[in-house]
Amino acid sequence: MKLQMIQKDRLSLPFILKMRSNTVTKRKYFLITIILAFIVLLYIVRTPSNQLREIFGRSGKNVSPRNDDNHGYITEEGIIIDPTRRLDRVLPVSHVFITSAYYYPTSKSLGPNAIALNMVVDSVNFNVENATYNVVGSNGTHQEFSVATSKVEGVPSCRYTTAMAKTSTVANLKKLEMESNGVKVEVVYSHTPDQIIPVFQIPFKLARYSAPKPVIICISPQFVAEQWQMFLMHVHVANRFGGHLHMYITSMIESYFELMKVYERLGYLTLDYWLRMKFTTVETPYFEPNGNIEWRNQAGAETDCLLQYKEAAEYIAFFDMDDILFPASYPTYLEEFNAEWALQPNATSLLYGRREHEFIKARSMFEFSFVELVDSLRSSPTVKRGKVVVKPETYNHTWIHYSWHEDPTTRHNVSFPHLVHVQRPLQKNGENNITQLWKMEFGPLNETIRLEDVKAIEQDYWGIRNITRVFELAKRLPNEDYYLPIVFQCYYDSFYGFIFDGKRRIGPMQCPNADLCELPQRDEYRCVHSDAEYFSGPPMEPFTFHFSSNSFWSKDIGCFQ
Repeated sequence: MKLQMIQKDRLSLPFILKMRSNTVTKRKYFLITIILAFIVLLYIVRTPSNQLREIFGRSGKNVSPRNDDNHGYITEEGIIIDPTRRLDRVLPVSHVFITSAYYYPTSKSLGPNAIALNMVVDSVNFNVENATYNVVGSNGTHQEFSVATSKVEGVPSCRYTTAMAKTSTVANLKKLEMESNGVKVEVVYSHTPDQIIPVFQIPFKLARYSAPKPVIICISPQFVAEQWQMFLMHVHVANRFGGHLHMYITSMIESYFELMKVYERLGYLTLDYWLRMKFTTVETPYFEPNGNIEWRNQAGAETDCLLQYKEAAEYIAFFDMDDILFPASYPTYLEEFNAEWALQPNATSLLYGRREHEFIKARSMFEFSFVELVDSLRSSPTVKRGKVVVKPETYNHTWIHYSWHEDPTTRHNVSFPHLVHVQRPLQKNGENNITQLWKMEFGPLNETIRLEDVKAIEQDYWGIRNITRVFELAKRLPNEDYYLPIVFQCYYDSFYGFIFDGKRRIGPMQCPNADLCELPQRDEYRCVHSDAEYFSGPPMEPFTFHFSSNSFWSKDIGCFQ
């Protein structure tokens, strides 16, 4: 038995060796498979997404390869449609729209030969607070590379955020470029039959060193604007107390716009473009920016206004059209602000609370009376989060209400007066459904408005009203609300309702803006819209840049684009 066992063991030895050989071979194949998989994964990670779409195929316009909300899809234009992951889907490239750029030969707070870049940045892919941007400045004889560091002013419910980056550059700047990993948004000459046009250079403006008045009031962007009564109230009040309005326009009823142009020619205000963002050439996927930035990039408009007048104005106020300030103790804004600042000399801003008001508005300029408007004003006990007035050397960027980077202890809270916030203008004979949607208590006027000021403003209004051009425009102004109730309903459903009235929110928190609203065009009233030439720079990482140039007023787009 023992011998047989030994023989059996000897006979099994080749079998055992064969088994070991097979096992080693399998291990080799397994190891090779793992290595190949790693190589493929590394290739995918390092290959730009536009090349991957060419290799593996790209979904067609509005056609989803996986028709469910968990994965979304990409349109032909490269726009990602993925509502459930708009705030956490990480992309390889952050797209940047350069709203404006300013050059300062001298600046009290930015230093000599400073550059300020006002931008909208996709903030989800990586932390863009204190992000750096490579800037190349040249003046024809010298070129200088520098690094601009940014601060952001936005809210977490929006994918895109407002950012301002600053750096220094060469003296007598003539050309501005952005650079990343050796790739520049540089000057490329486009030949036409008649001329050679330079494109792809980042447009920049020389900052202002003089202002129409010492107090500039920056008015947030107007879109589908029709409330001319509110404008008349604000522009004449500001003029009475020594303020100059700087108005940003996205879209507006044509006759209303033409009325503003009259006031601009008379020196009451300055009109400025506020554009929708467009990416003309895109090779990496992105979320659409206009629907994913807070309130039409209002913080960007306020920052642009600040950067324009930084070296020119003594005070800059950041108000909405419906935020109207009547100084309580002094005859001018300048004196009132100086007195408030003297109470806290280390202040970085003055914060004015906004008291809710309603008033009855005239149907036409022929019926408009400032005396009657003030008589109809009723105050609410509700005082909402305020707006700031700043000395421009204390601020380099801002959010809608104040800068998130400001030390709250240096923000001087003005106890009285409040901004007269006329968010609810009432029609004389209209339905005024807004009052049923957002209920508030109103009582007698609780702000100081001096009779002599009311009379002076009334006289000032009639001086403009009697101009022949204004008389003709008055016949064409809208005499009833159309867009206001539509926009307000949209805002209430998406934001105001659950923020202020405790309404139950359906679905995730939305980025508050008007792109969610369905706004029909009006056949009987044409609109004026801001437009421009749009450009996209070459594909760059981690940022790809887009910008505009040669802005103009257009009547071809409609009230809502």
